[in-house]
Order: sequence, then C-alpha cells, then structure tokens
Amino acid sequence: MSELPPACDVGFKEWAGVCAALATGEQTLILRKGGIAEDGGVFTPEHRAFWLYPTRLHESQQGLRVEIPTAPPTDPAVVPIRSLAVVDSIHLIEREGDLDALEPFHVWTDETVRKRFHYRRPGLWALGVRIWTRPEATPIVPTPDQLGCKTWVSFETPIATAGLAPALDDAEWEDRRARLLAAF
Repeated sequence: MSELPPACDVGFKEWAGVCAALATGEQTLILRKGGIAEDGGVFTPEHRAFWLYPTRLHESQQGLRVEIPTAPPTDPAVVPIRSLAVVDSIHLIEREGDLDALEPFHVWTDETVRKRFHYRRPGLWALGVRIWTRPEATPIVPTPDQLGCKTWVSFETPIATAGLAPALDDAEWEDRRARLLAAF
C-alpha cells in the first residue's frame, strides 16, 4: 500500500509501550498470535492499514527489553489514537529458530517472543509495518465491543489520516524495510 487511505475505522490493540516504540520508529515489526476473544483465539492479518490502539491489558514492562517512556493516561476512560500502521509484508513464522533474526525490529524480550510463539501451538505472525503518526491524538471512548482480549476493533466513525507524518523518513524506512525482508 503506497498511499494512505483518507480515513480508517479499524484499530489494532497492542501494549502501550509497543505502540510508543512503533510510533517513534524504534520498532517496525508486529508479532501476533491472537486474542482470547478472537475466533478460536487465532489472529488473522486481515487489514492492510489500522490505527494503533494502545492498551495496558496484559502489559508488563518486564515483557519489553528496553524501557519505553509512555505517559500515564490523562483520562483512563479514553484511548489516545495517533498512529496508523500500514502493512508492508506479512509472514507466518513456523520455526522457532527464525525468531532471532527478527530481534532488531522489535522491543519485546526473547522470553516474551518465545512465549507468544509457543502459545497453544508453535507459530507467530510477523507484520512488517510502516507507521504514520501525528502529535495530537484523537481521543476514543471505548465501546463495549472494543473491550476484552481481542486484536481488531472497529470505530463508529472513521478517523481521517490527514496530517500524518512517517515515523521514519523515506531513506530510513527503505533501509529498515530491506533489512527486515532479508531477515525472513
């Protein structure tokens, strides 16, 4: 997907620390297994663009190998939506030995990645993503449908993408993208 959609009504729930690492360009890879509330607990990479929906559900700084500064929510009843992920590549990792090559592209600890890989049955989705962000967040008050352990959530009103800037400039992104694709 070379161009941003004019708006997007899909959110992707992820730890707030990971969303912050993605928003700064420190992370360019999403590793996903699936949420308990998803059909059979299985994640499907069904969207090519989605807003990062930061959550503290199941989050633990112990699961990250670097400390990611995240501001405490000013209103815990509101989710700040500011970064859009555009999927560049999708891979199903089926061999545990392939995980080590992905380490430069994410901030999770080795233990966290391996736990996710082995949860239920071996395997993990890896999405190479380019992140677009804006300084001011769009506040979302979660609906009952957005609560719980699930990956994908829908927004009642699509959020416009106007004013987004890339987390990594074009040269940095192309370098990171080439290295990531070589790791697969």
